[in-house]
Parts: sequence; C-alpha cells; structure tokens
Amino acid sequence: MNTFYIAEILSSDLMSRPLADDFYNYIRNSKENKVIIDFSGVHFATRSFMDEFYVLFQEHMKKSEVELSNLPPDVEKTLEAVKATQNKKKIVSDDIIVKTKNILDLENRLATLAI
Repeated sequence: MNTFYIAEILSSDLMSRPLADDFYNYIRNSKENKVIIDFSGVHFATRSFMDEFYVLFQEHMKKSEVELSNLPPDVEKTLEAVKATQNKKKIVSDDIIVKTKNILDLENRLATLAI
C-alpha cells in the first residue's frame, strides 16, 4: 500500500476542482491498487475541492482500495457535508419555470424584471 501525501504533492491549501482532478490523475497514473491519502500538513480545503475529490475517488474506490488518513477536523467536516448532500435528488418544479412563446415574449418578460 503506497502513501500519497496530498499537501506535499499539491499544496497545504486545497482550493479548486481542477486541483482535485490533478491529484486524482496523479494517483490513477501511479497504477497502485491500494493507496493511503495522507492529509498531514493540509491547512484548508474548499468545499468545491472536497466535492470533486469525493466524486472522483468514490468512483476510484470501486476498483481500488483507498484509505484517508490524518484529515484535519475542519476538512473532515467538509467531506462529511459533501457526502451527506452528494446523493440527494434535485427537484425541479414547473411552478418556478416561466414559459414564453417566442423571443419577443421572452424579451418582454425580461424587461419587466429589469424595472
């Protein structure tokens, strides 16, 4: 089992979805089937980073064994919040959708909103 120190590979501040993508590709390219992702030295992680991290590694965990270690308490809370909201159904209601007949009708409706 290989250990990957995320703060050393990326940064102590995990700030964006593309950064999570980069890390995922780094792990995937290592071709390791069992990995430990060590969060030692991580000071901060945005919700968007953790959301992307969770989505990518949830998929990766179907094929490999991934263990997280040394998660700072605030990063762990963010990850738990992401997990709790990740699989909720999104509801779209026709009540809030405004339907227009054509472009002119749309322009008229938008004009009333701009007042």
